Amino acid sequence: MRFTVPIIIIVFSVVFKTVVNRKPKNDPDALFMERERLANLTPKKDISGLPYIKVPVSELPLDVPTESEETKERQDIIRSMADKQVLNLTGITNTDLKLEYGAPNINILSAADGNYTRLIQSITYLSEDYINSRHLSEARRLLEYGISIGTDSRRSYLMLASIYKEEGTPEKIAPLIESAKKIDSLLRESIISSLEEASSDL
Repeated sequence: MRFTVPIIIIVFSVVFKTVVNRKPKNDPDALFMERERLANLTPKKDISGLPYIKVPVSELPLDVPTESEETKERQDIIRSMADKQVLNLTGITNTDLKLEYGAPNINILSAADGNYTRLIQSITYLSEDYINSRHLSEARRLLEYGISIGTDSRRSYLMLASIYKEEGTPEKIAPLIESAKKIDSLLRESIISSLEEASSDL
């Protein structure tokens, strides 16, 4: 009887290894875990040459008078980005980032991507504030800047298309559609479809 437990353990180990070895080589979970393992082993690489976004705060309409504290906060957030690292990493997973630039850089890259997200959100909401207060020219300039740095905000595209129509320059919607085709986002087709619909209404 004293050999019963070891024998059971040995049999279990053999069966477990057999099951694991029979697991399909193209199993998505297994492939992901292997990529993640390799990513975590990737050494630190130079990231100084990445396409960091330098926010031209002096050229953006951030001094529009307002009594709204939310609007002021959005203006301040955009101003604060002048001194921060900002990167558009839309569509790139953390695993891909670690494989490309090294695991030790992931926190820096994630922070830069987070700054980009805050910037884009602030541009979108601030533009909406400006539209509501009838500062269309200022809203247009903000939205055009957001699109120039790769935003995938559907609302931003549609607000800008609406401004173009109101300002009597609907022909500018066509270049907007071309810009939308270049973004790496799950929202791309939805944005293109909405802009084409807006264009067909002219």
